[in-house]
Amino acid sequence: MDPRVFGVGDCCSAFKFTHAADFMARMVIRNALFFGSAKMSDLIIPYSTFTTPEVGSVGLYESDLKERGIAYKTFEKHFSENDRAICDDSTSGMVRIRVDAKSDKILGASIVGIGAGNMISEITLAMQTGTGLGKLSAVIHPYPTTADAVRATGDLYNKTRATPAVRGILRGLIQMQRYGS
Repeated sequence: MDPRVFGVGDCCSAFKFTHAADFMARMVIRNALFFGSAKMSDLIIPYSTFTTPEVGSVGLYESDLKERGIAYKTFEKHFSENDRAICDDSTSGMVRIRVDAKSDKILGASIVGIGAGNMISEITLAMQTGTGLGKLSAVIHPYPTTADAVRATGDLYNKTRATPAVRGILRGLIQMQRYGS
């Protein structure tokens, strides 16, 4: 191996995608011209398989997490519960997001369904910026869209954060609003 020879893309990466090679080349140029020290391993690379249904993925799979001994939780929202998917009669598929067991840090995600390749970018951005799954629930999505299933997955995470005491207080407040005093 000659340390003066550099390569990017298919010749040196397990990721055989045009978009991966593009960002590897960008990184090499930034490192060369601006004395950077970025590494290919720092890239978060999403990918899509344009089948029927489409599959979009980013980050670690459940098998990767188990193999590495990383504790995680999975949150899943099915398109059968999404109004746009119901209207389009495209209810097969889901959004599945894997987070660190002790926080909402997104470790990986898979989307199966129409438009999965477009929807995975939102989760990739969240991973790139360190935005947790809980915060994705606060992102306003146009209604009705299948991308709203990403937000709804964040809602599922946030529901796990409510302790029994908080749930009791909320129930009491709701009853007071409904029935007065």
